[in-house]
Amino acid sequence: MSKREGRAQDYIEVPIHQGFYYNTELELPTIVHEYERVERTLIESQYLACITIHIESLTQIEYQYGSTVYHKVLRQVAEIISDLKQREFREQDIFVVDLLDINTFVMFLAAPRDQKTTLLDHLESLAERARVTIKSKIFDTLYPYFKVYSKPSVGYGLVVKNPMISNMRLVMQLVSQAKKMGEFMSERQGYLSKYKLQKTLIQEDIYTVFQPIVDLSTLEVIGYEALSRWPENTEFASPLLMFILAADFGLSFELDTLCRKKAFESVHDLNTDKKIFVNTLTMTIHDPEFRGAYLKQLLEDLKIKPENVVFEVNEKLAIDNYDLFRDAMQDYLDIGIVHASDDIGAGDSDLERIMELHPGFLKIDIGLVRDIDKSFVKQEIIKAMVSLSQGIGALIVAEGIERREEYWKLKELGVTYGQGYLLGRPARNLDAISNISLEELQLELPAPSEAGPVTGKQT
Repeated sequence: MSKREGRAQDYIEVPIHQGFYYNTELELPTIVHEYERVERTLIESQYLACITIHIESLTQIEYQYGSTVYHKVLRQVAEIISDLKQREFREQDIFVVDLLDINTFVMFLAAPRDQKTTLLDHLESLAERARVTIKSKIFDTLYPYFKVYSKPSVGYGLVVKNPMISNMRLVMQLVSQAKKMGEFMSERQGYLSKYKLQKTLIQEDIYTVFQPIVDLSTLEVIGYEALSRWPENTEFASPLLMFILAADFGLSFELDTLCRKKAFESVHDLNTDKKIFVNTLTMTIHDPEFRGAYLKQLLEDLKIKPENVVFEVNEKLAIDNYDLFRDAMQDYLDIGIVHASDDIGAGDSDLERIMELHPGFLKIDIGLVRDIDKSFVKQEIIKAMVSLSQGIGALIVAEGIERREEYWKLKELGVTYGQGYLLGRPARNLDAISNISLEELQLELPAPSEAGPVTGKQT
């Protein structure tokens, strides 16, 4: 007699919606589908352990973008976690999606193969390894929708078999406790990350690389953008994530100040007379310790000509008062420093910023540059920006040029300068920067007129 037949009193015949049994969107079972296997593990081992992975910000996607986009992103997340299951867990471990909260995935851990296996000693480290494995992938998946740091909450839990309490209640308690542990671990990780960032700032454990900015007609280098980097294989290896975390922790000013300081120190070692583009947040423009006579003396000490310095002001933080910002910028203009409006085309106040600040350079965001040869709309926008730059006496720089077709189209549209991996990758010293030649570009791409027309239907 089978176990199911032996416990016939536990079963009833009723219609049930498929979603309670199996999530067809994710192609994953719910705990209802796998309950017998989960309960059997609890009975045989006299305890049950699980790991939960919860993505809180997924709910916001549904409210902001609708259920179609939500389910698309949820499937991507499920694929990431399914890959984690295959790589880091055993085949016998039971992988389900939470019945009532499909933003939560549960891994019930199968009983050890033998008595010598110490699953309980490694439960926390297993959860941490899972978190580290998927955190970057989850961030990359969700960042296009929120532009904030979205992270998984990975928890673990354990229950002991108790004959006084029903097995189903024990299993439900286990999942609930594991999710609460995940919330605790996530908050703890946040404090640890803040401490590590503060430690990085105090120890000044960052360095600067330089990417060439070239004349698109001659490929002559006219300057370099200073970009901050952190040691590889650390939590802060991604510059984007580093600045997002700094904003979350209230350390944007401190990080930006350090990056600028390290950039100037590195420029001194380069021994170049080209222009140096240094990124800065809007708030640090007001720093009283980095303006006027102090800054002039610093540049003199480092043997850097003020007229060779360009501050790239980006819009990570909005400019709330243009009058105050112009007053602060005047200290820099007085000693010959100009500023560039960065990421033009990526914000919703670009025209207002240009009108109010009269920048010396307009830097076109990579979003407008990518695949511009295929997009009629992007080409028309760039044409208008080229005309605008000429009218106000600003120089225009296209960022993120990675394909020859993009280079040719931008050159054809009248963009003067550009930068990107095609034209030169960032490096710590100028000798390590390898620039492409006109001959290389011309050999592998026909003249723009031979490439065929671009229709208005392309995007």
